[in-house]
Amino acid sequence: MGEAGGAGSIVLLTVADSAIEAACAAIIAHRDTLVAHVSGSRDVAALEAARTRGALVGSLHPLAAVARGEFAGVRQPETYRATFAGAAFAIEGNDAAAARLAPLVLAVGGRPFRISGVDKPLYHLGASMLAAFSAGIAQVAWEQMRRAGAHADLASAGVSHLLRTVADNIGRAPNPAAAQTGPVARGDAAGVTRQARVALALSAEAQAIYRVHCAHAVALARRAGSIDDGTATRLLAALDATAEGPHDGSA
Repeated sequence: MGEAGGAGSIVLLTVADSAIEAACAAIIAHRDTLVAHVSGSRDVAALEAARTRGALVGSLHPLAAVARGEFAGVRQPETYRATFAGAAFAIEGNDAAAARLAPLVLAVGGRPFRISGVDKPLYHLGASMLAAFSAGIAQVAWEQMRRAGAHADLASAGVSHLLRTVADNIGRAPNPAAAQTGPVARGDAAGVTRQARVALALSAEAQAIYRVHCAHAVALARRAGSIDDGTATRLLAALDATAEGPHDGSA
């Protein structure tokens, strides 16, 4: 680790967030070295040890989900490159640091933007919610496909395709809320009632997810003006009318 600072003009620390300070302290960085971490939530203050030695510091965070675990298989460099192609990269640091980090982003087909350290925690929270929670919600859909008779591979492919179509819609819309589908987006209170009743067959946790996301969808549609106040009230009333009921915990 200590030799990394002299091995190249740019050193990227890809360690866990809590290990950045220790890794940085172990680097013997030269004055012309740029030391950067890839954390989405930590700011460049975590690199103070390198800065005090005269190194330039910054951070580079790709907005892309990198899967871990055996299911990911053996991945080649070109596979990882494809993961980052088209991704937004948050760059923190002064102009000199940004000028050296931006070409790295462009080299893998990414899209750089500048971010301040104070904005990173909420930025990262939003990204983490999307990446982590969407997989959890996908599990609910996958389980119901399996329950309906689809084999595991087909269920995985089906859920993955559905998520890709959602992502494509978001990419074409002026904002993600404009790409909402389903009974809330249509202002269909009867549809919400039917779904809320069916949701009672889900686990208590999945029921809670459904109800929170449904209410959030109503708020987004109301804010965007795609539904009026009266429709929003009817949708929430339909949701509240099915708030109590047994569940069998089978999903």
